[in-house]
Amino acid sequence: MLLLECLVENGESLDLSDDIKAWIYSDKATMEAFFTTGGMYLNRCGKAVDILAEIIKQDPHAKQGVKHTLAVAVALTFVEEVIDRVYRKPIDGIARYHNFAKWADEGVLFDEFFHLNVWEMRFVVNGMQPDEDYVWARENIAEEYRTAATIGEAVFNMIEYGGTGAQPAEDPTKEPAKWSLAGMYKYGGVCGTFCKFGAGVTEAFGMPATNLAQPGHCAFTTYYNGTWTLRNKIRGWQESWMRKAYNLFWGKAAHYLLLMNEAQQDTNSYRLSEKMRILASIVDSTFNFMLIEDALSICPQNYELYLALSEGFTTPQTMDSSAMALKMAAVVKVFEHKPQENVAFAKPAVSNTSFRNDKVDNRLVLSGNSWFTGTDENSWAEIDLQGTFTIDQVQIIWKKSCFTNVLDWDLSAEIYGNFIKVRSKADETLKGKTGKRKSFISGWDGITTKVRLDIKMIENPMYCITPSGKLSPWTVGIYQIEILGKHDSIREIVTLSRPVTSNVEGTAQNLVDGDESTVWTSTTNPSWVEISLDGICVLENVTIDWENGVQGTQTVRYIVGNETNAETSGQIGRVDLTGMATAIRIDLEGSETYSIKEISASGYCFSLNDVLKMRTSQELMIKEKHRILLISELGELIDRMECEECL
Repeated sequence: MLLLECLVENGESLDLSDDIKAWIYSDKATMEAFFTTGGMYLNRCGKAVDILAEIIKQDPHAKQGVKHTLAVAVALTFVEEVIDRVYRKPIDGIARYHNFAKWADEGVLFDEFFHLNVWEMRFVVNGMQPDEDYVWARENIAEEYRTAATIGEAVFNMIEYGGTGAQPAEDPTKEPAKWSLAGMYKYGGVCGTFCKFGAGVTEAFGMPATNLAQPGHCAFTTYYNGTWTLRNKIRGWQESWMRKAYNLFWGKAAHYLLLMNEAQQDTNSYRLSEKMRILASIVDSTFNFMLIEDALSICPQNYELYLALSEGFTTPQTMDSSAMALKMAAVVKVFEHKPQENVAFAKPAVSNTSFRNDKVDNRLVLSGNSWFTGTDENSWAEIDLQGTFTIDQVQIIWKKSCFTNVLDWDLSAEIYGNFIKVRSKADETLKGKTGKRKSFISGWDGITTKVRLDIKMIENPMYCITPSGKLSPWTVGIYQIEILGKHDSIREIVTLSRPVTSNVEGTAQNLVDGDESTVWTSTTNPSWVEISLDGICVLENVTIDWENGVQGTQTVRYIVGNETNAETSGQIGRVDLTGMATAIRIDLEGSETYSIKEISASGYCFSLNDVLKMRTSQELMIKEKHRILLISELGELIDRMECEECL
């Protein structure tokens, strides 16, 4: 039905006279892949069928297994031209299929290639390097990077930052051509070279990758073990865009890639939610909302469902607070699992040296500049993060220099107002060529507000010999310091004075009054209490303050939209349980009496209205003017809805 509708929209029809196309129309796996793996350019389903039919005609093995996955991925991707960046001409999609099929047979691709689904495979076959470049990559990548987990790091050890300055004109007749992988390896370059080379060598081994644009910069992302990793970045996911939406037509913003990736982790749920969405578009409006609501509970990561809601939310009767909580759970989860970002970018930095730079400068935290130590024995620089953060990793990108044998350094963090030494040079992992070596330092515990780098000399040479052979005053240069982390939100007791219900009449409200002298007592077995929270809360722990020790056993449940989102059982005094909730329910059993002074939960909450209107607490949001992940698009939709419960 959906294929027929798609064909009609493009002035085409089903071609049942062709046996191969008839097989395509009737094969469930093929049809599901056509419409649940990111869409296709201008809904050119007829062209996709033509490409797939031709591949199967040339290779009957394309009807099953990894070759079927590969064939469908090629068909969906190449409904639009993919331009070869070296020769500036369209890539032959069918030839690409045959090359990857041959490489699969030869065993030169990573084992993970054989387990990709169609959507993931599309990020392998849509690469803009010519196929001969992929052969070059497999012949020239160092052995240590020949794994799916490490291939994305190869670029940082193979490409010289800045290059030789002898890059040729963009003439593909010159060998090696500038934008071929061999050419980039020979000539080096800056961010554009790094992201093209990094994605290209990853694709060469059959692993998904794609380039991403950032403000004034080029990054790339690689896929492994269910996760997309952002590389060569100066910004986070929220300021990254896909170069072209070949494989995902929700939009070019990179956060859509993350959302679809979550949906694709459970393909059965995603496909079912899509079928329900399609069905909702043709049934009576009375059932439309109910179908979309159920579909969202099955796959809340399916963005198409939120678009469908713009027609469903038209009357107050179509919405209630629990349904809204359930729908917005996916959006809250974006914040709960927000990807780490460079929290130092564009933040104030100060240092004690003015050698070749101002004392008060952002050179350390902005790309494209360099900061230098002084010529004396010790230099330091300090970055004010302008907020509270948990730190996952620090990366220091060093400039060419002769510091190798004479340099030592320490990292200190301001934690609760005091600077504490947290890492030293002994903790680093050093990678990359001389021109752009990078130190990777793991993060630390403690809520951090500032980071300080102290550089000191082990020896004291007045001059050193630079790589070009010149005599230079001893200094150390740094291109950039990246501090990867997450904003740490202010936690509070979210249960205080909230409404409480129970199967026991009496003083249940005493459980959340903040007064330990009041006690709730029950002689009913089993008993239960339920605390309604103020909107959607991200919780970390629950504490039950017993009057005379734990009595019986307890089950703590986090409820979202009448569904259990997280739970744990046992004899509970305090339990660490991370999850979202609009209510907390505690079931008690196994004792004749229960006496509890207080129940408290720690976390942070924001109201449904705040979520919908994009007025969430600044402690939960990245403080930038750019649109924040998916929530802004949802806000635009919901602003047009009429809903009494949302006001």
